[in-house]
Amino acid sequence: MGFKAITNPSSSTRRIFTAVSAAVLLLLLNTGLAQRAQAQTWTLQWSDEFNAAAGTSPNSANWTYDLGNSGFGNPEIEDYCAPGSNLTPCVASQPNAFQDGNGNLVITAIRNSSGQWTSARLKTQGLQQFQYGRIEARMKLPVGDGFWPAFWMLGSDINSDPWPGCGEQDIMEWVQSYTPTTTSSTVHGPGYSGANGIGAQVTFPNGGRVDDANYHVYGVIWSPNSMQYYRDSPSNVFKTVTSSTIPSGDQWVFNNPFFLLLNLAIGDGGFPGSTDGSTPSSATMLVDYVRVYQSSATKSLNGTHTLTPQNSTSLRLDDQGASTVSGNPIDVFTANGTGAQSWAISNANVTPSGYYNLATEGSFCLTASGTGSGSAVVLDPCNGSSAQAWNAVSTGSTYEFTPANNPSNCLDVRGDGTASGTLIQTFSCNSGPNEQWAVN
Repeated sequence: MGFKAITNPSSSTRRIFTAVSAAVLLLLLNTGLAQRAQAQTWTLQWSDEFNAAAGTSPNSANWTYDLGNSGFGNPEIEDYCAPGSNLTPCVASQPNAFQDGNGNLVITAIRNSSGQWTSARLKTQGLQQFQYGRIEARMKLPVGDGFWPAFWMLGSDINSDPWPGCGEQDIMEWVQSYTPTTTSSTVHGPGYSGANGIGAQVTFPNGGRVDDANYHVYGVIWSPNSMQYYRDSPSNVFKTVTSSTIPSGDQWVFNNPFFLLLNLAIGDGGFPGSTDGSTPSSATMLVDYVRVYQSSATKSLNGTHTLTPQNSTSLRLDDQGASTVSGNPIDVFTANGTGAQSWAISNANVTPSGYYNLATEGSFCLTASGTGSGSAVVLDPCNGSSAQAWNAVSTGSTYEFTPANNPSNCLDVRGDGTASGTLIQTFSCNSGPNEQWAVN
């Protein structure tokens, strides 16, 4: 018996699951995407294996902490503590987050003699951020009334674009109403947050439980305009959310960098439920690892190429008029084999690592002139700026190019134009053929 996904409404005050129409089409989509994901070869980009000595705090190069008892907009009653803190009710000698010497991160919720709960909420914010890839954690979860363990992500722009505008991806949540055999994955964004979040619950086959001794893997395959949530193997995709899934008129906010979070909350009613007489006085969430993979099916683009927009394959990305004047417009123009359409693509010494510079006419680089959707793309002397660093995101046989100065924008043929001389801009990524580029 396989994994059983349930997409239905819930009574959550913040994270909830909405029914999606066309269930048969969704099943076919999930199956096709899962087969593609399984066929990919994945290369480990980053991980924390939690292999330090017993009692060691989590690696400070990877993890920092949310602190206090604000609840963060949720019905929670715990105080979040950092290792080493003696700020009441935290106790340094009873840390809520540490490594156990057996290859695990331990997150412990503790109820003290006064009835106060302490716990930990770890995050990679400001230290590690990610955009696309396969992201997973292998964990063993606690079971008990009021316990609310979660592995999730928030948009790195949360300080400038507060929740839900920054976006939230809940890779895994467990609450008491699910029973020990079931977990959920959900996305939240502007217009589909809280009681309108989009996701599904999934039940482990063969009586599997979240507190199994063998642990479980909780993951997402995240690509432009798509998230595929799975359990135990990327072949077990049970929920796919795409830019066409969200309500009409609402904004897709998941083509940006995100940071990771791990926490064990204690509920105070609503979605997570409440503690009661049956609730143990402590709970332990074990995390064997957190890993981020990138698809190695994407070949290196280093070399000299032409770029062909898929909305009009007779055109090429072109330095208009073969000019080297700073700020010269970039357009698409009928293929002619000239140097103005020949692009030297290189990721050598480019920041962020893995991004590319696209240069033509010697040392002049493709440049996003602004960060807003609709900003012109021009040619400027190569200068190492984020406006000249482009992420090449494989979409199969083609690529989307996103500038580091605003990764939610894509290299775009303005107005989906097909005429020779149509200008190029950066525009909110929408997976249109005018944002898909064949690299030849």
